[in-house]
Amino acid sequence: MITSYEIFVPMLMGSGASLRTGLKVRQLLGCKKILLVYDAGLKNVGIADVIEDNLKNAGIEIVIFDKVLPDPPDYLVEEGAELARKENVDGIVAVGGGSSIDTAKGINVLINNEPPIMKYFGIQKNLKFGVPMVFIPTTSGTGSEVTNMCVISCVSRGNKDSVVGPVCMASLAIIDPDLTMGLPKKMTAATGIDALAHAVEAITGSQANPLSDALARDAIRTISKWLPVAYNDGSNEEAREKMILASTFAGMAFTNALVHLGHTIGHALGAHFHIPHGIGCAIALPEVIEYAAKTEWKKVEMICECMGAEIKEDATPEEIGIVAKNALRSFIKSVDIPNLEELGIQLEDALQVAPLVTQDTGFALIPYRITAARVAEMLKSAYDA
Repeated sequence: MITSYEIFVPMLMGSGASLRTGLKVRQLLGCKKILLVYDAGLKNVGIADVIEDNLKNAGIEIVIFDKVLPDPPDYLVEEGAELARKENVDGIVAVGGGSSIDTAKGINVLINNEPPIMKYFGIQKNLKFGVPMVFIPTTSGTGSEVTNMCVISCVSRGNKDSVVGPVCMASLAIIDPDLTMGLPKKMTAATGIDALAHAVEAITGSQANPLSDALARDAIRTISKWLPVAYNDGSNEEAREKMILASTFAGMAFTNALVHLGHTIGHALGAHFHIPHGIGCAIALPEVIEYAAKTEWKKVEMICECMGAEIKEDATPEEIGIVAKNALRSFIKSVDIPNLEELGIQLEDALQVAPLVTQDTGFALIPYRITAARVAEMLKSAYDA
């Protein structure tokens, strides 16, 4: 088998690593004026101030863009890009979860490429480069700090789509588990399950390769062991460290192998019902992996092994799929991820997104072809599970 691998983002990792932000931005990247991107919540908990002071102490001028919203809408990305161009920044630092990092990436796309952002949805290898970017995650889930894509909500179309390419790659990721210590239980669970979805979809997708498989297996093992610990004891330093590492590994895995049906369903549900991304991806993930077992049963068996789910030696692909489905559902429920019924969404409304799932760009990466009717069956199965 001939495979190619993406070059990974350089990383600085460990407790207190974020306190070297200014030093790295100045010495490593040579930036003098940066756009600092974050959401208002990070200001409220003091994290934004720490990073801002750290940059200022390094002699770096700062322009603040603190309007980040969940599922970053295209109009805010375009507003941020206009600010970056007006202020003539020579670097971007994004602090926060996937929404902050994706907003920063979208801004970078538009620094030297004409808006609107929707013009660049899809794989883009020939866009003009923007400026160096540093990403500092404060959640353990999206892995956006090490991926080459950003997911943006297109308000006029009512859907989500992605820009994929080198212009979305960070110059440096700073991985500091200390920044996740105050993460609420619900966000710990939702982002942790998002990381699990990245890993299990990467390992079963059509672009999987030996390197992505190794990263995904490690992430699944780590998340299976440490997410419940982090969820039940948010101050457990070891659990926080393990989870942010697993999130990064899962991000590296799906940068190389990409994700598929679980995320296309998550994108459709998120765009239409405005539910958190991790929850959207989790809702039908057990059904998705059961479906994948028809052709990827060896990979699904790996997932079961990593989660400690026993499989009979003579198990059929269908039986392996059922074991995986039950193991994933049990794990998802153990950290109180709600189903569609518990979210207050009507079944008829949920089923209406099935055709939109098949129109998502990620649908082309699913293990084998299915119809919108089959997607609807998965949503129905997951509705009150």
